[in-house]
Amino acid sequence: MAQFDVILTDEAPVPTSGYSQALRHGNLLVTSGYLGTAPDGSGLVSGGFEAESRQALDNIKAVLEGAGCAMSDVIRINVSLTDVNRFADMDAICREYFSEPYPTRNTIGVSELWGGAQVGFDVWAVLNGD
Repeated sequence: MAQFDVILTDEAPVPTSGYSQALRHGNLLVTSGYLGTAPDGSGLVSGGFEAESRQALDNIKAVLEGAGCAMSDVIRINVSLTDVNRFADMDAICREYFSEPYPTRNTIGVSELWGGAQVGFDVWAVLNGD
């Protein structure tokens, strides 16, 4: 059985059910999906799509930092949108959080996300091992 390091930080929403914030195996780190939920567990942030997107990415950034890596270590982004017409808005926000070479990305349209969220992200990252 593979051995995993469980990543846990209180700078991002702490799991209250059967999942981990992220798991590391060797130099590979995979996060859970993050929505625009406040780290204190109070639910979705107010302010609509942009605020949710930024909070979700801030949550991912906190988990990555808790694992000893950065947004620049991300190689894959998975995005779920409840309205695929918001793709350009999501892309513009992602460009503020990631830089070239941009990670690979898969974006899908979904009918709904937990709590009425409009966007969700999860990422894969590679730790450089220094």
